[in-house]
Amino acid sequence: MSELHTDNIETALKAFMADHPGKLTREQAIAAILENWFTTHGYLPAQQEGMRPEELDASNDD
Repeated sequence: MSELHTDNIETALKAFMADHPGKLTREQAIAAILENWFTTHGYLPAQQEGMRPEELDASNDD
């Protein structure tokens, strides 16, 4: 990889981390970016968050 590409990637990584202040270390930012890319390109299943069936009732219907 050329130094120009390395510099561009480093700049983009720093911008990503600046958009998430205090929440991400460099390693966490890289992992978040990779997880997003792998998920959107079909290499990783989308993480689904939800409630367990026993937690569902009429009060949390959408």
